[in-house]
Amino acid sequence: MTHFRLLRQTVMLGTIIAFLTGCMHDIPKLGVENNRLQPCPDKPNCIASHPDTPESQKVSPILYTADQTLAYDQMEALLENRSDAIIVTREHAYYLRADFKTPMLGFIDDVEFYFQVPGVIAVRSASRFGYSDFGTNKRRINDIRERFSQLMAQPILENKVPIQTD
Repeated sequence: MTHFRLLRQTVMLGTIIAFLTGCMHDIPKLGVENNRLQPCPDKPNCIASHPDTPESQKVSPILYTADQTLAYDQMEALLENRSDAIIVTREHAYYLRADFKTPMLGFIDDVEFYFQVPGVIAVRSASRFGYSDFGTNKRRINDIRERFSQLMAQPILENKVPIQTD
């Protein structure tokens, strides 16, 4: 009986270790090459804004009308204030990459922002592990897009001169 319990615990421990080491994938090739972010792999756990991205993985780029340096600074501030993100690469006014950690299992998603031309931020968000992300990357980018738009509107609202109505 004791040998059976020990064998069962050893098998369970081995299974857990195999699962956890399987989750620790290497960082995929990321960054800008030929004036674009890397294409998504053929898995639904990646979304990108590049025009040749398949429709099922396509998301719109993030647009803005301010100075590119201001937009970069605002995006950087937005990412720094998120509890689920760590900025791992900064190339001023040009490129940001952050690792996002899922709350329950701690899986890492790579999220990139490429300030491609003034007014346009190309985006790419991909899970390092698994096949499907159940829409997590798309929801995250849409949330970031909304918060970024709010941040970009704040300086305009704060600097308005009150209208005098005599």
